[in-house]
Amino acid sequence: MLRPAISRIAVILGVAAIAPPLATAALAADIYPPSVIVFNQKPKAGDVSITYANLPEKGTLALFESDAKGRLSKTPVGKVALDAGDHRNIRVQLSQKPRNGAKLFAVLQQPNGNPFTNQRSTADRSFKVL
Repeated sequence: MLRPAISRIAVILGVAAIAPPLATAALAADIYPPSVIVFNQKPKAGDVSITYANLPEKGTLALFESDAKGRLSKTPVGKVALDAGDHRNIRVQLSQKPRNGAKLFAVLQQPNGNPFTNQRSTADRSFKVL
């Protein structure tokens, strides 16, 4: 009779040991939503620097040019793959040199190409090329 009771206790303890890391990962995604920080800048050696990015899962940081109406170009002018988590001072190589004063958007994308979203909008930021 003692063995089944010990087995049940072992199973309960095993589940209890696994549950907190899973709950912590879900909680971290809520506490640290996808986000990006970038400032106006001059490209250096054909690339730009993104100050900060946080992704809840593996994805891409893509740079898009925008037109006068604020619509994003269909193809990115630069992109870099990122693992899930916190990233700082990310260098992104530009495929073409944007004109001075151009407005670029740094967009965090899911593996399927859709943008990550946070509570109210897509995870993106605009900046000007100086």
